[in-house]
Amino acid sequence: MFLTGNKTNFLFQALFALLLTAGVFGCVKTEFDEPPVGGDPVTLTPTTTIKELKSLHLTPGGFDKITNDLIVGGEVVFNDRSGNYYKTIVIQDATGGIEVKFNNGFLYQQFPIGRTIYIRCKDMVLTDYNGLTQIVGSTIEENGVLSDVGLTEAQVRFSVVKGAFATTPVAPKVLTISQLGLQHVSTFIRLENVQFAKADTGKTYADPVTQFSLNRTVETCGGQQLLVRTSGFANFASKKTPGGKGYVEGVLSIFGTTYQLALRDENAVQMTGSRCGTSNGTETLVDISSIRSLFTGSSTAVPANQKIRGTVISDRGTKNLNSKNLYIQDGSAGIVVRFEADHTFNLGDEIEVVISEREVSEFNKLLQINNIPLASVKLISTGKTITPRTATIAELNTNFNAWESTLIKIVGATITGGATLSGNRTVGDGTGTIPMFTQTAATFAGTATPTGQVTITAILSDFNAKQIILRNASDIQQ
Repeated sequence: MFLTGNKTNFLFQALFALLLTAGVFGCVKTEFDEPPVGGDPVTLTPTTTIKELKSLHLTPGGFDKITNDLIVGGEVVFNDRSGNYYKTIVIQDATGGIEVKFNNGFLYQQFPIGRTIYIRCKDMVLTDYNGLTQIVGSTIEENGVLSDVGLTEAQVRFSVVKGAFATTPVAPKVLTISQLGLQHVSTFIRLENVQFAKADTGKTYADPVTQFSLNRTVETCGGQQLLVRTSGFANFASKKTPGGKGYVEGVLSIFGTTYQLALRDENAVQMTGSRCGTSNGTETLVDISSIRSLFTGSSTAVPANQKIRGTVISDRGTKNLNSKNLYIQDGSAGIVVRFEADHTFNLGDEIEVVISEREVSEFNKLLQINNIPLASVKLISTGKTITPRTATIAELNTNFNAWESTLIKIVGATITGGATLSGNRTVGDGTGTIPMFTQTAATFAGTATPTGQVTITAILSDFNAKQIILRNASDIQQ
């Protein structure tokens, strides 16, 4: 077109083209100042909710075109400002949230956190990425395979309407890890009283060198866990996870059946409190029986600021017990303590254990306090003894729940079922029978099974059925 007309026009048009080109390239920059948020906001009336819209996605892993004139509205609760999301925003209304995928990036300029937007959804497509429902602009076929295409500039111009900023931005819904469900996916949530797992503490959120995304795990004091997934392109990828306890907030995602949390930025994590199980010197000493009573059939947590004290009644030296476990008994009851690593406490040690907010649950029907850091235990004294409760097997079976994990004595007992103590043997005393189990790795597993009547001192235990376990070979006296 510039070759037509006179020379003056040609020069003018050429100069205009040069200035236009310089203007375009002069405006390109890789980082932006505060995003422009001007423009008169528009209010539309949604004709559907996000929950209803997501229900129209009927083809898992496939594509469902929206054919009706639907308008959905929601507040932006996540965008690409930190680099943790790419060409994606998340909007949320009172019924739920959904991801919206675009062809272009730097979406935070148009769609900052807190802005309401409305989407005219007709001819757009609902799909999912490994179970995570998304709105996309269309689909494209390549080599016989359909893939999704984000919203184009034209779709954004004519179908995405910028509304007003929320007077009160969406606050994160405070949940526990056990409460998380599909209804919370793509919504803004907060988890309180959590910490990064020991293996993920003091580690970068992602790999800023290779720009690989990484998972880090946050956990409750009771051991419930959730993945925090961070992009290697996030501007906080090189930051290190804190070592304390506190809260984390972000948008919940899902990959297959695994929930994940995406952080808006590094400020989404605030963990300055003491880690789980760390003594603050003000814990209240409680009886073991009160801890046992917390369990009513499902996992629960010990209240904050509590500790127990008792005598170790198991013998780690004979290897008849998992090296992370011990049985502890006080004047009220006994219980199994499960540590995060192998412990070094011996039979007769009196110990004090900080159990604040730790999980109380059953493992194969044996009640235990879980995931105790070794740093949460203090040795008080050594050489202590617990006098075993003398009882008949009938009495053991009758009082099993109250006496579980305590030291007992059976007089006039017989042992049958094998030539050595290794494995399951049957103990009887004329009032009933009870299994006795010895690990094959126990130092006394090869000891010959005694004949005739004996006196047995043992720990009353459980492994999906009532049983007793020996501490060492001297627990059997003829």
